[in-house]
Amino acid sequence: MLKLYIGNKNYSSWSMRPWLVLKKAELPFTEELIQLDVPGYKQKLLAVSAAGTVPVLQANEQMITDSLAISEWAAKCVPNLWPKDPKDKQAAREFCKQMQDDFADLRNAAPMNLRRRTRSQLPKLAVQDATKMHNIWLDLLGKHDGPYLFNDWSIADAFATPYASRFVSYGIARSSRADTYISELMSDDDFLEWEIAGLSETWKMPDTDAVNL
Repeated sequence: MLKLYIGNKNYSSWSMRPWLVLKKAELPFTEELIQLDVPGYKQKLLAVSAAGTVPVLQANEQMITDSLAISEWAAKCVPNLWPKDPKDKQAAREFCKQMQDDFADLRNAAPMNLRRRTRSQLPKLAVQDATKMHNIWLDLLGKHDGPYLFNDWSIADAFATPYASRFVSYGIARSSRADTYISELMSDDDFLEWEIAGLSETWKMPDTDAVNL
């Protein structure tokens, strides 16, 4: 029995990634949403994770924290979640790690907010992050013929999806090739299921909503 603990779907990019991976893996799981930034939420997080963060995957008695660790666990169950080519597989892993560890300026200036639609100017460092990410996508897409970063959909695309939503939410400039890739991710059935749920949430996070109005 698998249970995935997640945060608000409108805002929690970290939660979206393993959720998409588990959906693509077709591994049956339940989800428990912990509403963030409300009284008592930290206690709820600490009850499932010593770090006090989501996502967390409960797999029987095992509690797996971190988006990439959960995705790696899922890939052991369903190997085709990573590219088949060994070099591509390694590159995809490195890409996912970079998506988690890098781009702090973009994350801070343009937090994931599926309801947001704005063209307010982002800070210079955030724009530089977005340009860097855009170029990484183009480089990978240029090495493959398929619509995704490594031809077929892989965990790498799950890790790109929350950033793709930011390009849409904040009206970030991109090339036609990158826009096609973003559109591919944004029209994915599993993403749309997540997005619909996120847009239907009634609670808001005022501090996040106030960024770049």
